[in-house]
Amino acid sequence: MERIKQLKHCPAGQGRNKMPAWLLQKDYYQPGHSTENFLNKTLLSIIAKMIIFRENAIGSKKSFVSASFKFFFVLLLIFLISLARSLLFLLIVLAVVLIYLCFLSGHRLLAILKPALAAALFCLLIMLPAAFWGMSSLWVLPFKVFLTTVIVALLAYNTPFYLLTKAMGGMHIPGLFIMAIDIAVRYIALLGNTAYDLLIALKLRSVGKNKRKYQSLGGIMGMTFIKSQEYAAETYNAMLCRCFTGEYHVAQHHHFQKKHVLYVLVTLFLLIIFLYTEGYLATWFH
Repeated sequence: MERIKQLKHCPAGQGRNKMPAWLLQKDYYQPGHSTENFLNKTLLSIIAKMIIFRENAIGSKKSFVSASFKFFFVLLLIFLISLARSLLFLLIVLAVVLIYLCFLSGHRLLAILKPALAAALFCLLIMLPAAFWGMSSLWVLPFKVFLTTVIVALLAYNTPFYLLTKAMGGMHIPGLFIMAIDIAVRYIALLGNTAYDLLIALKLRSVGKNKRKYQSLGGIMGMTFIKSQEYAAETYNAMLCRCFTGEYHVAQHHHFQKKHVLYVLVTLFLLIIFLYTEGYLATWFH
């Protein structure tokens, strides 16, 4: 205001021909330094999850082992691990799993072992009060949880999800259950992209030092929830337009191949190892 008053009181010729000194000065604005570790770490974690989803959706090159056999073999192996009373069988499974893990890359190895170790530690904390009652085999259940989690993670990382749903259909799992899992996984990836876009927008608009940056997380979560409601309504309307009757069919094509003989031999070999380590074969033969 003071500079405007100075312009009013200056002579007419001088005000028209000469620019004020303050208009000729360059204005430099240097925003204050702000740490964005929270936004950067959140974005990196979302990007890592999205990369995993996209790699799983695309899949690797065609594998010799079919997804149906992988799914069946993992279910059988988890069932045998839960029934195992001998430490030898668990150690054999652990040795095979560790050999397979040696051929994986570092980031994939870390992504598999982190949830497995977390699940085993959580199970150990739950079982810890049993130590006061003299339970000697306290670590057996966490060990089994670790093995089953690693096996399921290996199946998820090495098999595209659409092949897993196809394998579930081959195991005669209800179609509505498969559809619920399929839609859930797809929309998890879609909502992840939505949250990523919102975080990028927040980062671009955060200029200078902003102490309320953490408060924007609630707005991002709320907007993601609203988007999920919109996606659910669109999916429901799409089902109505397509006259969805509640039946979800998964196409199956079963043809006998030579590798199916190998599948049977591997399954029999696993059962023989389990029966031998548990002592059932010695009982039957004696």
